[in-house]
Order: sequence, then structure tokens, then C-alpha cells
Amino acid sequence: MRYFWTSIKLQFRIPISIFFSLLFPLIMMFAMVTSYGNFDIGNGYHFVDKYFLISTGMGMMPISLISFPIWLGESLQNQSYKRLEYFGLKAHHMVISDVFSYVLLTALSILANIVFGFIVYGLNIPSIDYLFAYIIQCLYCNLIFLLFGAIIALLVKNTRILMPAGMVLLFSSYIFTGAFSSFSDLPETFQSIGRFIPMKYVMNDFFEIWTETELVNVDFLLLNTALAVVFTVILVLILVANKKRKN
Repeated sequence: MRYFWTSIKLQFRIPISIFFSLLFPLIMMFAMVTSYGNFDIGNGYHFVDKYFLISTGMGMMPISLISFPIWLGESLQNQSYKRLEYFGLKAHHMVISDVFSYVLLTALSILANIVFGFIVYGLNIPSIDYLFAYIIQCLYCNLIFLLFGAIIALLVKNTRILMPAGMVLLFSSYIFTGAFSSFSDLPETFQSIGRFIPMKYVMNDFFEIWTETELVNVDFLLLNTALAVVFTVILVLILVANKKRKN
């Protein structure tokens, strides 16, 4: 827990991490809902009940595609964990606590969107079981993106490239998941690609969870679990290859 709180403090000292994960999605929600108006979409729900899903996803992705890869890449490049071991700290405990700090930052981003939407625009809040199911599935999606971010950090050795590479992946994901327009209005080719990106379900299909129509999105779970297996295998292969190279 001591390592974990240290990791949390370090997180809040990185301005770009705080901006993209906590402030940027709130700014987008305010801009979009205020511009279009919080119009009625039926059954007692309004535009904010749909758009907050998008702003939540927009806050989750920078954490795993930009902040996490840059942190991991810099830690590996400057060998900070190896130096910490000289002072009696356990490197694997630090790694675990740092990863969990990103999970907590994601949870805070999700909660910030919910609270902001509720206070400013009267966002509908589902019953506790559906709310819990929504948050858990969002975090599960984020874990897959963290695995992908770790792969990026291990493959891209130059930390100066991680930022532009992460930005390209981030905005490409925004396009294919319908962050800037309705997913159904995207070209069919874009929709076909978006269906293989788990965040597409967070930004669009999780509306069924939020409106208490379904508790679990099966398509999302199948895709996310399949990607978890694939990314884990790739990550292990990269780590084994790096270890052999060092030996």
C-alpha cells in the first residue's frame, strides 16, 4: 500500500495524464451537450445519457495509449526500477503498484464523468447492480488497453516516439469507435474495424447496460477476453525475447 500511494502521488504530478484522463472528457461533454442541447431521446433519457459514454471512453484511452506507455518506456530506458532495488525497494512491488495506480486513475475518470454529467445535466443513474456492472466492464476494457500499451512501450525503444505514436493510435481509435460522430453514420469499412476495438462497445453498446436493458454485453466480453489472451501471449514472447537478447 505504501508503494501504491507513492504511485498515486506521482500520477497527479504529471499534467498531461491529469488533463487527458480527467479534464479533457469533461470539456468534451460540456462542449457537445451544450452545443447540441440536452434533448430528449425517449424513455426519460436525454442526449447526455448517450454522450457521456463517449466522453468516458475518450478519457480512458489516453491513460493506456499515452500515459502508461510513456511511463513504462521511460522506466525501462533509465532503469529506474533497477536503481530502486539498490535502496532495498522491491521492483516487482513497484511495477504492480504503478499498474494499479493507472487502474485507479481510470476509475476516477469514469466516476468524474458520471458525477459531472449528473450535477450539470441531470444524467440518469442506473440501479447499483447495473452501475457496478458498467464500471467493472469499463475497467476490464481498460486492462486490455494497458496490455496493448505495454506492448507498445516494449516495441518502441525510443521514448520520444511514444508520444506521437500514442497520439496517432488515440485519434485513430476515436475515429473508428465513433467518438466524433455516430458509429452508425461511419463508413462500413470504419464500422468493420471499430467492431474489433473493445472501446467501441464502451462508447456505444454499453448504453444498454446504462439503461438497465442488459447486465452484461456478451459480444464485448468475448472480444475483450480473446484480445486479452492474444496480447498476453505477445507480451510474454517479447519479454522472453528481450531476456534472451540480454543474456
